[in-house]
Amino acid sequence: MNILKEVLRQKIILWTVIGVCAGISLGLILKTFTLQPWTKRNVMYLKFPGELFMRIVNCLILPLITSSIVSATCNLKKSGRIGTMALYYYTTTTSLGIILSVILVQTIRPGDLLKDKNIITQNTTRYSITADTILDLFRNFIPENIVSATLFQYQTVLQKSKNESVPIDEWRIDHMNVPGTDVLGLVVFSLVLGLAIGDIGAKGEPLINFFLSLSDAMMKIMSWAIMLVPISALFLISAKILEVEDFNSLIKRLGIYILTVFSGLLIQGLILLPLVYFICTRQSPYNIIVKLGPAFATAFGTSSSTATVPVTISCLERIGIPSKISKFIVPIGATINMDGIALYESIGAIFIIQLHGLQFSLFKIIII
Repeated sequence: MNILKEVLRQKIILWTVIGVCAGISLGLILKTFTLQPWTKRNVMYLKFPGELFMRIVNCLILPLITSSIVSATCNLKKSGRIGTMALYYYTTTTSLGIILSVILVQTIRPGDLLKDKNIITQNTTRYSITADTILDLFRNFIPENIVSATLFQYQTVLQKSKNESVPIDEWRIDHMNVPGTDVLGLVVFSLVLGLAIGDIGAKGEPLINFFLSLSDAMMKIMSWAIMLVPISALFLISAKILEVEDFNSLIKRLGIYILTVFSGLLIQGLILLPLVYFICTRQSPYNIIVKLGPAFATAFGTSSSTATVPVTISCLERIGIPSKISKFIVPIGATINMDGIALYESIGAIFIIQLHGLQFSLFKIIII
């Protein structure tokens, strides 16, 4: 058994690639050659092994993020330097993603090409203004209850007045807790707690040792779970493919939009980010990319940046990145530095504008 585990550890990247390819192949085969369409229940059964893996990962996220950040920020001086460098990096990569998205969507103009297509939209409007979104962001930075922050996020909702003449500023303002972990609030709380523990000196040593031990224990469990990535990717990806009802209709309706987003993600991930790495280190970035295979597979199969945190930390530590750095940077980066989301949401917003034939100035596009 120990020999088998060692072989799997050494070949985890290869096994992950095999799992992803097998998942795509299995999904396409089942979709093509099954006589009857797959029901939602059958898809659920197929997804079940991958779902179990996701439950393991999600179970580890909260204690791993908090313990990693607290233990890493106990050294104020070092964490401050790392945090400053990380902030520069996050700002640079996110800005590159947004600029790239604007260039692509304005060059390809997928919305103009689909104006005559029969695109069905759902009327699920949630009224809000930019100021509310920004204020909610700061409210979630500082949760009023750290326990509820593990389960809910704060959100402002405007209730439209029945009288059409009433301006939006006079609409009723409701506040609600929506399901979902307030990761931003937990990150901020963990940062402050770590700084406070480091500031009280010797009195904080027991807490430092506790969080270090908790972080190591979570990483140990994750090192066991990461061996399941290839198997979980197989079932999650194949189930995702079966959930798409009609590939031909999807490609006809949104093919150009999908191509624009996919092109942006490829350019961002395989050209711009490696270029930033090369400029900073003068080393080839592609060796690192290969070694991060399990993290990419987890992201591809789960579509969750937060769920990839434990896997990414494990991969970085295998590469040789000091654990204090990886445990500090990765949880924060997965929370606030989501370049892919910034890219495809910018493309999606401008795509809708083009689809409805609206003309926006460069200033308004930058605001988006």
